[in-house]
Amino acid sequence: MNRLRSITAPQFLLVLLVASAVVHAVHGVRLWDTSRLAVIDAVLVIAALVIAGMLARTLRTPAAQPVPLLSAAVVGAVGVATFLLPSVIALTQGRPLAGLFDGWAFAALIVDAIVVRIAIFALKRTLPTG
Repeated sequence: MNRLRSITAPQFLLVLLVASAVVHAVHGVRLWDTSRLAVIDAVLVIAALVIAGMLARTLRTPAAQPVPLLSAAVVGAVGVATFLLPSVIALTQGRPLAGLFDGWAFAALIVDAIVVRIAIFALKRTLPTG
């Protein structure tokens, strides 16, 4: 009889990190000629893939390691900041927001916010209580 295995938070986080890398890669390519944020997107792609690799190496251990989980939370937070900071700066300077937002930027915001949430959830479970 086949039994379905439950998906753990680090496994789900691994999928989210790869999705974040893909979304940031597409967004960075779309912005490459017009904005310096494309460089930050490129750095986020590399960081997300490196952390996904670190996380994949630790999935075989019985307990998740805290370093890749914390790193994933930091990369996700930087990804969220790359969406929020340009919009706040544009609003304070009175510039329109039309050029800053597209579907890929919003997708990156959502995926990065979920990465932060799942990484913190998994990190809480790995740390000793007391």
